[in-house]
Amino acid sequence: WFKGGAALRAAVAPATVVAGLGMWVAYGLILAALARAEAAPVAAVRETSIVIATLGAALFLGEPVPRSRLAGAVLVAVGVALLGF
Repeated sequence: WFKGGAALRAAVAPATVVAGLGMWVAYGLILAALARAEAAPVAAVRETSIVIATLGAALFLGEPVPRSRLAGAVLVAVGVALLGF
């Protein structure tokens, strides 16, 4: 099952490293937000990543967005917007 360091180096592309670093940065930003605000609003804003991923998949990958998914994305966005009031 162990294929050695050469196989690992061949499997880890620069995009993999960038993605991994991006995850660490995102986690750090979440921790910073939690240190400055209550957990509920931070969690709600964090869930907007689903909306952003849906939008990106539709725009850049050409994936279809059914009405149910679009409605859910709108509800999440409206709910986060209402947190500001």
